[in-house]
Amino acid sequence: MVRRIPLVLLSLICALQLLPSLAFAQATPVADGGSVVATGLTNPRGMTWGPDGNIYVALAGTGGSTAATEDAPTTAILGPFMGGSTGAIAMIDGGCPTAVVTGLPSTADAMGEVLGAESVAFLGSDMYVAADGGGPVHGNPDAPSGVFKADGSGGFTLVADLSTWLRANPVANTPPDLDPDADGYRMIADNTNGVLWVLEPNSGGVLSVKPDGTVSRLADLSQGHPVPASIALAPDGGLYIGTLTAVPFANGAAKVMHVAMDGTVTDIWTGLTTVTGLAVGADGSLYALEMSTGNLDGPPFLMPGSGKIVKMTGETTSEDVATGLMFPIDLQIGADGAFYYTSPALGANGGEGAIMRIGMEGEASPVAGSGTACSPVPETLSPMGTPEASPVS
Repeated sequence: MVRRIPLVLLSLICALQLLPSLAFAQATPVADGGSVVATGLTNPRGMTWGPDGNIYVALAGTGGSTAATEDAPTTAILGPFMGGSTGAIAMIDGGCPTAVVTGLPSTADAMGEVLGAESVAFLGSDMYVAADGGGPVHGNPDAPSGVFKADGSGGFTLVADLSTWLRANPVANTPPDLDPDADGYRMIADNTNGVLWVLEPNSGGVLSVKPDGTVSRLADLSQGHPVPASIALAPDGGLYIGTLTAVPFANGAAKVMHVAMDGTVTDIWTGLTTVTGLAVGADGSLYALEMSTGNLDGPPFLMPGSGKIVKMTGETTSEDVATGLMFPIDLQIGADGAFYYTSPALGANGGEGAIMRIGMEGEASPVAGSGTACSPVPETLSPMGTPEASPVS
């Protein structure tokens, strides 16, 4: 039997899957956090640029109305989960989202927080999506969590069923809040090696997924439940992996590891807090996105409007590039050399999410179309109405 947990902690344990639930955080990004590139995003997650030069962003959606058919340890903490097909991928057109893939699995927990389409990446000209809103635990028994390939006509095909794969290939240290369907959050394309690298944030691992559907685990990072939450290709080979850490998200407890192609894991940057994004500059400099800093020792733990972009200056040191960000969840560097991030990590069930831009020196500069008020993609909204996060008390 799982011990009952106070509501305030329940709402924060969700962040183990990168979705902290804090009612006071239901807001658009703060003005000091950069200039607006796009609005109207329903729970935005990972973003990238396509071969056509346009921005594509994963939208987690809002779950649905189908009850789960399987329980897991996470069910007793966050459930019941309600599944649907409100996940999507959108292209940004004039500052607004235009759907290019819809119908991806999405799920909302008891507090209205969502897992769904989480990352989008391109291998060559082919678009792939990582979604962890599927599977029986999430109310989508016929639509697993996994990696999907866009078909170019608004639909998709399943490449790797990660709901099934994780059940058959558990990590060495099973987390107490195990969610066997939350397997495949952050994903990047490695065009040199022809593979997709996919993180297991809840279980704690790094997966290789090939276009033919072959899945293997490069590294098992489950010891200590670090919650690997961000990934970038290392310039000299291998991968950089950043950690979110678990409740209470202690200041300075997060880190960045290097995972070599033989699976060797080395800590390269420590002293960070709640890392949800990584990016490498043209000169090889490493940057991290911190979702919340100056965190509290007790509830509500996380601090709204305290996110940062920081630059690595040493193995244990960093310098601030931008501050005052509202729970940012993904970081990229554009062809223009500027930082782009998606926000907020929660509370965007009605399309309150945005993509923001900040210059390399931390300044906000105007972006064409940034004054446009955009409507969310209709397919990302739950037919049962927009779920609301439960109040924190």
